[in-house]
Amino acid sequence: MNDNSSKALAKNKPSNFLMRNPENELKFKSILKNILPYIGTDEGKIILTEVMIALKIEGVIGKQLSKNDSKMVKIVKESILAIPTKKQEALSFAQNLLIKPEVNKIG
Repeated sequence: MNDNSSKALAKNKPSNFLMRNPENELKFKSILKNILPYIGTDEGKIILTEVMIALKIEGVIGKQLSKNDSKMVKIVKESILAIPTKKQEALSFAQNLLIKPEVNKIG
């Protein structure tokens, strides 16, 4: 993807996460908002939860995680944690969901 198309894409996306369709975006937010109170404040767990929910909703992973799925999830999580700006974006996204009174309902 070239720099111009990246900028255009960034202008059109509703949040820090790029889902295939708006319904998936709302579903992601709703599920994450319901799960976050049980996760605690561990940054790794919060980001792991975001990654797993996004991959599940997008159909990348199924009900049972294969060894390859587990490796992929770990790599994605660790890559987010390794880049301070991405880590902060993911944590801020989760924090903002907890602050907002209600996530838009689906359908």
